[in-house]
Parts: sequence; C-alpha cells; structure tokens
Amino acid sequence: MPKQIKKLPQEVVSKIAAGEVIERPASVVKELVENSIDADSDKIEIKVNNGGKDLIQVIDTGYGMTREDAELALERHATSKITEANDLFSIRSLGFRGEALPSIAAISRLTMKTRTEDKLGGTLVKINGGEIKKIEDAGCPIGTNIIVKDLFYNTPVRYKYLKTSATEIRRISDIVNRLALAYPEITFKLSHNQKKVLETPGNGNLMDTILSVYGKEVAKSMIAVDYEDKYMQVSGYVSKPNISRASKKHQSFFINRRYIKSRALSEAISKAYHTLLAKGRHPIAILTIKLNPVLVDVNVHPTKMEVNFSREKEVASVLQNGVKEALSNADLIPEVKLNSKDSTAVSKKDSQDSKQQQELELTKKRKFSSEKNKKKSQKKEKSTQKTTNDNQDKSIQTDQINETKESSDRINRKESAEELKNGIEKQSKQADYFQKREQSNEKEKKNKESVAIKESQSDYNKDDATKSLSSFLPLGQIHNTYIIAQGEDGFYIVDQHAAHERILYNELMEKFKQAEIKSQSLLMPVRLELTNPEIEILEENSEHLKNLGFEFEAFGGQTYLVRAVPNLLHKLDIKELCLDIIDNLLDKGKIQEPTEIIEDLLVIMSCRGAIKSGKSLVPGEMESLLQQLEESGNQHTCPHGRPTIIHFSKKELDKKFKRI
Repeated sequence: MPKQIKKLPQEVVSKIAAGEVIERPASVVKELVENSIDADSDKIEIKVNNGGKDLIQVIDTGYGMTREDAELALERHATSKITEANDLFSIRSLGFRGEALPSIAAISRLTMKTRTEDKLGGTLVKINGGEIKKIEDAGCPIGTNIIVKDLFYNTPVRYKYLKTSATEIRRISDIVNRLALAYPEITFKLSHNQKKVLETPGNGNLMDTILSVYGKEVAKSMIAVDYEDKYMQVSGYVSKPNISRASKKHQSFFINRRYIKSRALSEAISKAYHTLLAKGRHPIAILTIKLNPVLVDVNVHPTKMEVNFSREKEVASVLQNGVKEALSNADLIPEVKLNSKDSTAVSKKDSQDSKQQQELELTKKRKFSSEKNKKKSQKKEKSTQKTTNDNQDKSIQTDQINETKESSDRINRKESAEELKNGIEKQSKQADYFQKREQSNEKEKKNKESVAIKESQSDYNKDDATKSLSSFLPLGQIHNTYIIAQGEDGFYIVDQHAAHERILYNELMEKFKQAEIKSQSLLMPVRLELTNPEIEILEENSEHLKNLGFEFEAFGGQTYLVRAVPNLLHKLDIKELCLDIIDNLLDKGKIQEPTEIIEDLLVIMSCRGAIKSGKSLVPGEMESLLQQLEESGNQHTCPHGRPTIIHFSKKELDKKFKRI
C-alpha cells in the first residue's frame, strides 16, 4: 500500500533547509561575516574554538538591529537586502536570501546581542535549535555580536562528518582570507583557541592585506592589474612567474566584490600565463571584476559561490587581456637574494614543487666558500641539473648558432643599460590595527615590510621595467651552459638553451600564424618503423603536421617515410624529432583544440633546435643571443616555463662583501 503524502513538520523543514546553507563551521563564518560586511562594519572579529565545533563568535561594528528587526531576522526569508523579485537581477549585497541566521539557529545554540546607533540600549536574543528561549533588553556596543555554540548538536549525523579541528580552521581561515582580500578597507581579526590566525590593517590598501594574508615574499612579487573595457573593469594583483603554486586554490576572483569560483576565469588566467609557467604550476591571483549586476546571476546556489554570466566568454577574455597586459609591462627577471634567510621565505612545500624555485635555489651554489654549508637538498638539485645537462649534450646538435655567429658582428651593442631597480626597505610608523596593547616592535616589523613592498611594487610597474638585454656585457660562460653578463646594477645569468628555445619558439609561432613555415624536402627520406597506435595518432594529426611543414608517406606495413620537414629544422636528427612528436601526441591523446597540438609541436621543435648545454660560445654569439632574446616576446621564460635569466644585484654583492 503506498504511503500517504504528509506535510513535514516545521522543525524538519528547518533542518533540511539548514543543510543546504550550512555545510560546516566555515559556512557559519562565511554567512555571519558577510552579514557584518553588508551592515557597513569597519571592524570584524572572529573567534573560533575547536575548529568551530564548540564556538564561533563574530563581533562587528556595523549599524546593528532594533529589537523588532532582531526578532524578524530569525524568521526564514526575512531580509533587508531585497523587497521584490526584480531586485534579484541587480543584487549588490552579499546576502539576500534571508536564510543564513535561521539556518544557523536551527542547528546550534545561538546568542545574539545587537544595538543601533540611535538607541541607548540593545537587544539580547537566545535561541536553541530554532526555538527562541529569551528576548530581552541588554547593554551592548553599537553593532552585532553573535555567538554560535555546539554546532550540529541536534543533527549528530552531520556532526559525525566534520573533519578534524585543524582541517576545519583551515577552511575557516580560507574564507576569512578571501573576504579580507575583497574588502581591504575593513579590519579583520581571526583567532583560534585564543591564538591569532589573521589580522589585517583595514586601511583600504590591498597590498597591505596581501602582506597580512600571504606574507612578505609573495607580496613583493605581486604585479598590479588595472584594465577595463566598455563592459567591465579588472583590478587587483597577480604573482610573478617565479612565485607559483601547485593548485589553483590561491586564485581569488571577486565579482562586484563577491568571492566566486569559476573554471572559466581560472582558465583565462592560465592562458594569460601561457609558456610563462611550467605545467602543473599556477599563479597567485587576487582579482576583482566590476560589471553591471544585470550581467551576472548570483541566485543559482544557496552558498552563492557559483554564478552565471550572461557573457562569460567576454568576461574571461577581458580578464585574460588585463593579466597579459600587466605581465608584459612588468619586470619578470627573478632577483636572487644572497641572504639565505630571504631566499627561504617561500614555503618549503611550494619551493620543492616548483621547478622555477629549484632553478633559483641552484644559482645560490655559485657562491664563495663562505656559502659552503648549504642544505643537502641543494646538492641534489645540482646533481639533477647536471644529469639534465648531460642528457642535453647527447641530444642532436644544430649548427644554427653558426648563422647567429655570422650575423653577430653586425649588431651594435648599446653603451649603457637602462637603470635597474633595487628594493628599498625603510622603517616608518603604522597604526595599531585593533588594540593599543599591541607590542610596538610587532607594528614596526609589519610597517617595514609594507613600505618595502610598496616601493618594490612601484619599481616593478615603471615603464622601463624590462631590462635592455642587448646592452649587457657578456663576460663568459659557466660550464658552457650559462652566460654571465654585466649590467649597470649587478650581473645576470642567462640559460643559453632556454633563451634560444624561447627565441625559436616565438619565431616558429609567428611564422605559423602568418602561414610562412616552409617545408624542406629531404634528399634521402627518413624511414620510421611505427606501432599501430603510433600510426593511428600520426594519421589522425596528419593535417596539423602538414601545416607545420612535415610530410609523411605510408611505405607499406609498419613503415612510414618522412619526405619533408620544416626548413628551420632540416639539419637536426629527423628520426628522433619525429618520434618525439609522435610520443607527445600519444601522451596527449586526441585533443579537440587544434591550437593545443600545434603549440606542443612547436615547443618540441624549438627545444630540439635550440643551442644545447655544453656548447661553447664566443662573445659575438653571446651578444647576438641576448639581442635576439630582447627582441623576442615573453623573454623571461622558455616555452616550458623555466626562467631564461636571473639577476644578482650589485647591492646584494656589496652587502655580502661588507661594503655596506
């Protein structure tokens, strides 16, 4: 017999609805802090115990609520943010559903104190599991103070699925960090078990907030983004390529200051950094997109972290263009600090994961005997680099460098380099963010970092940020692998293979775009014996390969002949080059986007054609290489994302030799 349909009791309905909005302690913090932001608070303090399982307290300095509003706020779908359906199409506040407070109250023991500016006294409300226990007048400061205890005490199944306190506080911290980055004019303070986790100045300066959230090393490596078109404006910061992470979780996107998650925007960032980062590495990004609220629908998910754009492609395109412009105007040459304390400021995990960071660590070994006692990990890196270089020595050599040598004498080097910049650290006063009892030396330390970062940022964004590589004076080679060159402010080390690889890649890409890659027929066809999967992938991509100048011909059975190759590469080991290309296509599988195939093939071609490690160069060849690198775009990294050049400033050398 079928069961009779019954209307659920209000208690059950409340718990079901709460489950949609409140998934864990971080959800409580997010909803309460967003309410505080909507209330025009200039200070928000969050106190958490046991990962939020036992206690979550949010104190703000907003405009507060009257007794009537406090009672009404605990009812579902009661809100001051919207009044009619049309308001959903132009939402400017963070909250608007009227679900947060009643949802939290339904699964916890909640106490709220609140007072408006025009009242001498405030209101106290106590509610357990959705049932109001007390409402009375109470003395309290202007603003709202909400205490949430025993979260999920009446829904034990939900409580059972909570993670450890350490995991829950990390999620809470992540939410607060992003809200702080979206609202740098608000002072945020987060503590866990009475220990400070985060404190931001609330002075309206986003860079100071980045310093509080990410620390000095990241803050000094950020590049300002400021770009707009007729539909929207993009502003914020992105990290230089030498500072990257293994995941995209450090990318924060704000639509009209609302934090959202968007695969399309993350993909736009990846495209902007194309060939500037190694595969699997992602930049840090804090970007705000301002656009007409009509163009974005935030009413698609209870948590409001997912949105729908009416013009998603246009938004992603503007974001990509803005970041690319910022990167093109910035000085991306990494500066190596000779002080080991500075050089290890980045977290160990990310340093080990990052190939760029390994390259920077490797250069520190080229120091005098006073730097002998380095970590064993550096020795391992040096060994790894040597193995890589040996493998490159065994790869097929190209005589393109001879052509470079012939033209090098026609290049006139400039007699002086553009003036290079140093980071300057000064000491100044900084306001006490929260309480006068803060120790003065703590304030002084933070202020020194803030001033240094501001000055460093101003250096990065000057018009002459990109160094004139052709004006450098080549002094020689290190292990026939790295060119060492003198500039006006210190010296530079250039990876000759990576630099030439970038030059060739850009040249090949430009010729491909202009349909100018010419095919060179081979006097003697090269014979390839292929497996069935290799034959299938070759046939599948034959049109792409033909556009790049390759010509393959089936010769019966498993045999294929290479009849022609791109004219730039006809002097290489053709068999090895073609097998590498086929292997890469097999690894990738069938790719729907043809540009991905083309780019991968061009990377292989440029890598094979570039000067190898171990190749001795004369001064004229070094000068020519630097000249070509300067004329090339994205000259700071090779197509794989490895750095082509690093900088040792004269100031750092003077410090090391005790001159200053």
